[in-house]
Amino acid sequence: MTKKTSVETNFKRPLWTVVFFLFFVSILSVSAQSTLRERLEQHVFTLASDSLQGRKAGTIYALKSAEYIVRYWEEIGLDFFVDSTFMQTFGRYSQFNNVVGVIRGNDPVLRYEYIVVGAHFDHLGVCRRTGAIYSGADDNASGTAVLIELARKLAENQADLKRSIILIGFDAEEIGLIGSAYFVRTFNNVAPNGTIVLAISIDMVGWYAVNGMVGFIGTRTIQNGCALILNPLLIPDGLNVVATRFETSMFRATDTQPFAVRGIPTLHVFTGVHPYVHQPQDEAHLIDLDGMVLITEYLQNVVEFIAQDTQFASSGRVARIHRPRPLLEIGVSANVGNNFNRLTAGTFSFGAGLMTQVNFAPNWAIRPEVHFERIRGQFPDGTMATNNITIPLSLVYQTPLPKDIRRRLFRFDVSLGGYYTHRLSGTIGDEPMDFDNTFNREEWGLTLGFGMEFRPIRTRIGFTNRSSFTNLMQERNVYNVSIRNMANFLTLTYIF
Repeated sequence: MTKKTSVETNFKRPLWTVVFFLFFVSILSVSAQSTLRERLEQHVFTLASDSLQGRKAGTIYALKSAEYIVRYWEEIGLDFFVDSTFMQTFGRYSQFNNVVGVIRGNDPVLRYEYIVVGAHFDHLGVCRRTGAIYSGADDNASGTAVLIELARKLAENQADLKRSIILIGFDAEEIGLIGSAYFVRTFNNVAPNGTIVLAISIDMVGWYAVNGMVGFIGTRTIQNGCALILNPLLIPDGLNVVATRFETSMFRATDTQPFAVRGIPTLHVFTGVHPYVHQPQDEAHLIDLDGMVLITEYLQNVVEFIAQDTQFASSGRVARIHRPRPLLEIGVSANVGNNFNRLTAGTFSFGAGLMTQVNFAPNWAIRPEVHFERIRGQFPDGTMATNNITIPLSLVYQTPLPKDIRRRLFRFDVSLGGYYTHRLSGTIGDEPMDFDNTFNREEWGLTLGFGMEFRPIRTRIGFTNRSSFTNLMQERNVYNVSIRNMANFLTLTYIF
């Protein structure tokens, strides 16, 4: 038998050592990935379990959910943000609890700039009629699970962070975004020298496999936000990220809203809708845990990048649904209806024009308008038809908007004012109207109206009544009656 030389032996040992080392590292990597998946699974199945009875805000089950998050904030080692507790209690009867922890940044200046990453943990509770439990696995046990594991990953890399990061489980989202509204309203009481530079809401991230994407909604609120979110160096292999400029739907409002209305940049992280939203069938076994692993890793990359980026800034842009009520609104309108007086029966009339509205107080406005109209009436001598320019000017009262953006679908108004009409031309039957000797060109009168604005599509439907103070005829006519026009119109307005 040939004996191996010491040179051969020394050569082969490092080779086997390298192979074994690489194999061991790969096993550790797979194990770490599996551990993250298992932890996410544990969070989702715990929060969506029947024992928590749908986590309705204000119940003992929402409190237990909050305490579940507190245990992990303690385990991870987050700092307190509010006094010496992770619980931020609020509500008339102190029945709600946000769960707030913070990872302090290390830069002497940027540490006072906060990135808020939140997920609401409450849901709808139990159906009173059927007793069915609204488990809320996707909405929003999935987001809460990602939040917990994201906090763990960020805390491990605290030494690299320049900005501070607030991790918060929001309570009472489902009943009106109350938890996030309370947090942002009281933020400067807790951190008087702090500013929030970005708010991220992780809300419904459990259906990646079905919908094939994770959306980051609100990228236009950040300078170069689309490029940041779609940076291939930040996106894990296998994850499809879709960047959307602004939130547009009032029906899918999330905890970004209280921040956005204050001009703070926001991102809503979301894997899309599905048939089981707000249904008892939204259960844990349907959740895509592998997709949540990728989303957690991606969020870690994004948040750490922003926490270290000294150039990060707001774009100054805000989604339309988050903008404060503008001083001036402009729209186009069309109206159809009928015109009548003591001599004429109601006859189809129509018009179109421009609407402006000056909002001088929270619920009060002045509404100047200008319309071109075709007004018709049935005279004994034939059909009267005039082409008019009409200028209404009204004082408007609008009902207050609810604080919850999801309830801002409709807004009602009533208006009272006057109008002026100038008749450009007209006919009765086949004969032109004599505005020099017989008919008045000018008309003044009272206008009264009410309407409803459907805010998601910026459209107003209204009813308007006009009553003239002036006679159509210059003198007493052959019928020996005064002729004063009245009109009723249905109005459709689109507001830019």
